[in-house]
Order: sequence, then structure tokens, then C-alpha cells
Amino acid sequence: MKKISIFLIALALLGCQATSTEVEPVFTSEAIEITPDELSNYWVPKSTKVKMLKKRPTWLPKGKGEWTVLTVIDSNGYVVKKTLISSVPEGFMTQSKIDEMPNTKFIPAPSNNKRTPVKFLSTAKIVPRSEL
Repeated sequence: MKKISIFLIALALLGCQATSTEVEPVFTSEAIEITPDELSNYWVPKSTKVKMLKKRPTWLPKGKGEWTVLTVIDSNGYVVKKTLISSVPEGFMTQSKIDEMPNTKFIPAPSNNKRTPVKFLSTAKIVPRSEL
């Protein structure tokens, strides 16, 4: 009976250790502002494997438009913040759709020994196939 009680207590304690999908940001220094072209000097994607999707993601808006996002990568290579800056036309992209987008894990570039956190503005555009 005592062994069963200890097992149940241990199981309960393990169950209380729920893992969180939210990453606690770590900054070894102030995040520096860079351009998207400079990103590879600081961080490179952990995986460059292209994932083929079977259907259109729910976060991807339909129609024609563009949006700008401020992205912050911390010292551990995690995207810790994505903030919608602008959307044309208004409402084409929303912050809730930005939050649904998958995050990429990054590893430091060889030149980024200090694991410098970065922030940058990036713009995405969707146009009909006929306009490509």
C-alpha cells in the first residue's frame, strides 16, 4: 500500500509539471535592429527543409495585399515576438493571424559568437498568379 501511495504522489507531481509552449525570452544584450538581408549574419534557420502543405494555411489571407511584421529573435534563437506593423489593405492581415503562423527556430551564425538578439522588419506580399 505504501509503494502505491508513493507511486501516486510521484505521478501527481509529474502531472503538475505541464510543459508550456511559450518560450521565456533570453537576452544576453539589447536586441539590435537589422535588415532582413543581414539576418544570416546573426541567425540561420535550424532546419532548411521545405514542408509541402496539403492545403492553404488558415492564417494565410485570401486575396491581394501585403503586410509588415516586426520580428524579435532572442539569444537562444527563438522568435519571441511578432508584431503586425501594417497591412494593406487595412485588415488584410491581423495580429491574430500573425500569432497563428508557425515559428522558426534559429541557430547562431558562425560570426554570432555572442548570440546577439536581433529585431527586424519584414514585408510579405500576396498577389494573384495572373500578376506574377
